[in-house]
Amino acid sequence: MGLDPVFTAHVFASLLMSPEGIVGEGSLGIGKLELVHKNGTTAMIDVHDDSAPVAQVYLERLVRQNDTGIWTVVGYDPNTLEKSCRTNSVQYAGAI
Repeated sequence: MGLDPVFTAHVFASLLMSPEGIVGEGSLGIGKLELVHKNGTTAMIDVHDDSAPVAQVYLERLVRQNDTGIWTVVGYDPNTLEKSCRTNSVQYAGAI
């Protein structure tokens, strides 16, 4: 079974927060991430933490597009004070 996209997004966001490495769960709890879209080959994760440098993470199964596939981060929206500025989110959601 492939890695869960939420777990992959969690590791990605945690490494942005702590580039020297993650100890334990890190400063970003996995409960702060929400799967908002998943269709088997693409996924979109919301990050609900004002201290995180990302607001949304976009993933695709670039290797083995089946249940054993590997989720890969293909983009993200930076965390800004104005969440309405997520232009990439709108473009991505429209492409799905």
